[in-house]
Amino acid sequence: METLIQLKKVSKVYEGAGMSGAPKVTALRDIDLEIARGEFMAIAGPSGSGKSTLLNLIGTLDTPTSGEIFFEGRRVSSLSENELSDFRLHSLGFVFQAYNLIPVLTAVENVEYALTLQGVPRQERRARALEALHWVGLDDNAHRRPDLLSGGQQQRVAVARAIVHRPALVLADEPTANLDSKTAKTLLDLMLELNEKHQITFLFSSHDPRVLETARRILQIRDGALVKETAA
Repeated sequence: METLIQLKKVSKVYEGAGMSGAPKVTALRDIDLEIARGEFMAIAGPSGSGKSTLLNLIGTLDTPTSGEIFFEGRRVSSLSENELSDFRLHSLGFVFQAYNLIPVLTAVENVEYALTLQGVPRQERRARALEALHWVGLDDNAHRRPDLLSGGQQQRVAVARAIVHRPALVLADEPTANLDSKTAKTLLDLMLELNEKHQITFLFSSHDPRVLETARRILQIRDGALVKETAA
């Protein structure tokens, strides 16, 4: 399988905050990892284990203290801020626990937002946004604002927004944390279908058993180190 992401000896150390002399915190230590295109996988571990830090580093929302990160063979850990913004805009999709929808925009306008930033013409971006909402089963809610949608519907809008520009990788940080069991299963089944039909790579950060039961590959992280890997 084609390697999409590669991490080589990646570590992340946070300087002590507050009073002078506060200790440093090592969030990740010497992570070696390869993720193939088309995987559906999860990073699991208790709170404070480093899983969200690892997701943020792969998503270039943070930079490693040491080591290198490659995306499709390109070393992204050394890109400039402008280059990183462009990379995230075109190559990555994000699904957050809190949805992060823009409250004054309708569902279709929220989904269109990334395409607007890319300069996609209005007619094309509307068509693509409606298609993405169709993929997640929200055709009838395209023109509703987030406050008129349930939590599960808002999270599906967030998934549509993450995939509308056809990214190579979608990063999802605790995407089911605020959802009931039925809605969480529906969302996970949807993302698995998108993975299988459109070869979108999904990487989750979660300790939710529902996510871990669906993932095809699970990386266990503890105290900033990868300690175990299991595959379905």
